[in-house]
Amino acid sequence: MALGTTGAAGAAPVPGTAGRPVFRFADSRIDEASGIGVGIASPGVVYVQNDSGDAARFFAVDASTGATLAVYSVPGAQNVDWEDLAVARDARGVPSVWLADIGDNDAARQEVRIYRVDEPVVDRARAGLQLVTAEPSVWRLRYPGGPADAEALAVAPGGAGYVVTKSFFGESAVYAVPATADPTRVQTLRQVAEIRFSMTGTPGGPSAIGQLTATGAAMSADGHVLAVRTYSDAYLWPVSRGDIAATLRGSPVRLALPEQRLGEGVAVQGSALLVDSEGAGSTVYAVPMRLLPTRSDTTAPTTAASEPDTVRTDATGTATQRSTTAGTAWWLWFGLGALVLAGAGVAVSLRRRSR
Repeated sequence: MALGTTGAAGAAPVPGTAGRPVFRFADSRIDEASGIGVGIASPGVVYVQNDSGDAARFFAVDASTGATLAVYSVPGAQNVDWEDLAVARDARGVPSVWLADIGDNDAARQEVRIYRVDEPVVDRARAGLQLVTAEPSVWRLRYPGGPADAEALAVAPGGAGYVVTKSFFGESAVYAVPATADPTRVQTLRQVAEIRFSMTGTPGGPSAIGQLTATGAAMSADGHVLAVRTYSDAYLWPVSRGDIAATLRGSPVRLALPEQRLGEGVAVQGSALLVDSEGAGSTVYAVPMRLLPTRSDTTAPTTAASEPDTVRTDATGTATQRSTTAGTAWWLWFGLGALVLAGAGVAVSLRRRSR
């Protein structure tokens, strides 16, 4: 199967997509929110987690007021760098919270992890409780081409997970998570697609390079929409028959997001996206998704199969990364010429913020 590749930022933005403030986090402990998920077993609740430096816990938050309803610790888990959170039904049909310990700013981790726990049924009458989940399912994971930084996890109905890597050069690989957790061994992620971001001019994040870096991902509860965000924009694909590689060969709709200092989380809630940001008391916005094109309306950019300098698929079907320098578009190098000095400072800043 050819890997799906898309030039994401080539999509025209949808006009009139300004976000509406929904709430602000009222809990000062939520100071580095890096993901957000919409409750299934607990309607009217959203779940968030802090990234590195916090305990292995996540917060249940009132989706109208921003008040913390409960805090859940995950036994046996460690928060090395929890960069995203998803809520979806697993293979049993059970609503679940998925926690992605996949951050790796220095691309040095030989193993990253994903934890899954049954979604709690939040008791609003007893708000503020400190609770413990059941033992999590644990995926111990590595990339086929060596360590990579990532901040984005999307989980489809039924539990199929996808990790989207982060790169200052605008080239993000999409990896499928093995279907079954196995805490006794390290499993290898399988690359299924690549997304190439370019400059959009939308403000957001610490600098213009934030327009190139994937910071969050989400699937709709029905599995029909895939969303991937950067610090500044969100990209939406209509999903056909659950085939993510084929989906990412189509052109996305791009939504300019409200300007956020370090916007990282994204979730699909009905016909809107919810987006959050790091920072105590930060605002969560709802951004209308408008209409997505159908599969017949989308165009198919060049796939990775015809670009051997970017990625290849070996005989076993496992994707391996080759030189991304050769596959980088000429416009990116032109743009980086103007950003190189600022980019060096931004890279240091982005590495430090999660420690």
